[in-house]
Amino acid sequence: MGRWSPHSWKPQSWSLRLKLTLGYALVFALTILLGAVGVYFTARSSLTASLDQTLRETAAVAQASVETQKGRSFFAPQLKASSDLSIELLSASGRLLTSVGRDEDTSPPFTLGFVSFAEQRVFTQDVGSGLYLRISRPSDTLSHLLETLARILLVGSVLMIGVACAAGYSLADRALRPVDAVARTAAAIAGRGNYRERVPAMSGHDEMARLTNTVNAMLDQLEHTIEREKQFARIAAHELRTPLTVLKGRLELTLERPRDAAAYQKALAGMQGRVDALMTLSESLLALARSDAPVQLEPVELAAGVIAAAEQLSDAAQRTGKRVHLSLTESWIEAEPDGLQRVLMNLMENALKYGTGEVVDVRVEQQSCIIRSGGAGPKQDDWPRLLQPFERGSGVQSTPGSGLGLALVSALTQRWNARVQPQWSSGNFSVQVQFTAAQQTPSQNKTPHGFAPR
Repeated sequence: MGRWSPHSWKPQSWSLRLKLTLGYALVFALTILLGAVGVYFTARSSLTASLDQTLRETAAVAQASVETQKGRSFFAPQLKASSDLSIELLSASGRLLTSVGRDEDTSPPFTLGFVSFAEQRVFTQDVGSGLYLRISRPSDTLSHLLETLARILLVGSVLMIGVACAAGYSLADRALRPVDAVARTAAAIAGRGNYRERVPAMSGHDEMARLTNTVNAMLDQLEHTIEREKQFARIAAHELRTPLTVLKGRLELTLERPRDAAAYQKALAGMQGRVDALMTLSESLLALARSDAPVQLEPVELAAGVIAAAEQLSDAAQRTGKRVHLSLTESWIEAEPDGLQRVLMNLMENALKYGTGEVVDVRVEQQSCIIRSGGAGPKQDDWPRLLQPFERGSGVQSTPGSGLGLALVSALTQRWNARVQPQWSSGNFSVQVQFTAAQQTPSQNKTPHGFAPR
């Protein structure tokens, strides 16, 4: 036997089946009890009204039989009463003048109208000339009948509540079986780590069918997310291992034999470039991992973001021998300032690295930014693949890059409900990013959030 615990009586420890059954039983019991009380009082009122009507009719017959001779009032001889009736003629002071029928052991109160007294129903009526009629009849039969009805209602209510509890528990158990299946599947997934398992689907369109379909859809999304994270981790580990291996080889080569200060400085400068590349790669990986964080949109001035990105890429433009041409109009959008800066820098940096023209044209108009690189750009069939992490276009493997730029652009713009639209036109490739207009525009004297003043 299980050990009793005082906590087992707390509602928090009860099963959902028990709670549903008790709730259903409580509502049903209240309904039955209220119905039984209503039936009892309705029956009592109806039976009492029937008895009162009998007394009233008897009083009418008795009143017609009252005779007075020589100052003495009495009932006519033809007036007869059944054995359970008592018909009395009273004076104004309540003194008994004459009676017919059952003799009373006790004298009821002298009160006009109907009154219950000593298990009898009494009706007193003024018949004029200072005379009063009092008709009484035992009410024990009525009391016994009402007691029997009360017992029947009580026993019937208890039986119906018991049947309702059993039926309620059976219905709750049947309704919660799919929930048990969901719980068992979730426990199995958590225990074995097999995210390919699914809850048995239910037919129909009721709540349980929707629950199982929703849980299975959630498991599909969870499996997809986990597989994507695993693949991302494998690729990230591979991408990080290559530069680390090169860096380790250079360190070993540098330490292989003594060198002069100039040789050490040259070797360290080369390794510093590798470290910078690793830092850039790790920052991109961190930004890509954070793209699943909750969105915090703010009004951002797009043209100011383009200017800030162009200033940070000025050294890169000089190294490639290209220049960036800006055509800007004020445009307020909904975005995250830091993320917008990274999106603009990635797209403009790609245009500087892979474009064949001497000028990278950047234009801002109507909540959109268009970047034209002056070259043919990637193949159209390659574009969906380039939006995945660590994917690079054909023929650019010799150009330094991590393959994370466009993947990060795609992830961030999706967070903001923005659209990235590549365009191939007459050998000139361009990328247009269409943003959502800001709902509220800050005051004109306020610096655009996240960027330096122009």
